[in-house]
Amino acid sequence: MPDQRKPYLCGGVFLTQLMQARKPRAGVREHYAGDSDGLSDPETMLAFIKVMSPDFTAPVGQTFKENTSSYKNCRKNSSTYLPFSVDSAEVRTYNDCVRGDYATALTRMMSFTDDFLEVGTSAKKDEYLVKALVEIIRNDKDIPDDTMFYINEGGLPSTKKQLLTITAVCFQAFLVGVWHYIIMNRQDNTLGRSTIIDWTPTYSETHIEQVYSAASSNTTEEPAKPSHLEDEATPTLEAEIVDEVPAGEEEPHSGQTGQAPKATKQVIMNNYGKGVQIEELNGTLTININ
Repeated sequence: MPDQRKPYLCGGVFLTQLMQARKPRAGVREHYAGDSDGLSDPETMLAFIKVMSPDFTAPVGQTFKENTSSYKNCRKNSSTYLPFSVDSAEVRTYNDCVRGDYATALTRMMSFTDDFLEVGTSAKKDEYLVKALVEIIRNDKDIPDDTMFYINEGGLPSTKKQLLTITAVCFQAFLVGVWHYIIMNRQDNTLGRSTIIDWTPTYSETHIEQVYSAASSNTTEEPAKPSHLEDEATPTLEAEIVDEVPAGEEEPHSGQTGQAPKATKQVIMNNYGKGVQIEELNGTLTININ
């Protein structure tokens, strides 16, 4: 058994959080009727792989479904059916795309989020996904402060230290950058197993004021550059983990570390369109979900 660390940013941990941000799933009645909502774990995984490699085709039968479950839950690493090895043609091509043709990588991620994730709604799934990933990165002690993440809409990287101080972020670009870091640097997916098993995330230091979509943003903000800004305390949230694919779903097809929060600080999250403004008041720490 490999040495396991908590929290540990890897593919399974990332995808577990990502799938919490999916659009609403079909009900039990629809599943019993044999209807697929197109949002199962294997279908989501297939579409996400196509962000890296648009020509990728999933195998027929149960093999891809089983590999998806095992990878998402950090029981295995990449395989013939999941092309996440740093030596694979898919990863090499994606690395070249992110570093040399960022607009294409961003466009593909936009298509994925449009089809599979709930973005810009009162449920704030996109906001919570970003906050979750920021806190995992913050508390993963194996990621040095000078590690680069390609999380900016213009394609420029930011260091981990800068990432932890962002107040506005392009949702799709953030996903591009974090996933690119994972597939280039975190090949042993099983190291995240203990994070999946014992997950009790506390998002105590994330102070993102705005999560915006690349598809509709008119922001003129410059891409973040490395800095040495101080961290600030912010909301505590809680994540739900969904483990397995519901029964009765169809197989996929080709079309598809910082300081603790202060006790005297209250943060009220108000949703204004695509953005989220943070207002600080005296009192306890609370989250109002619209």
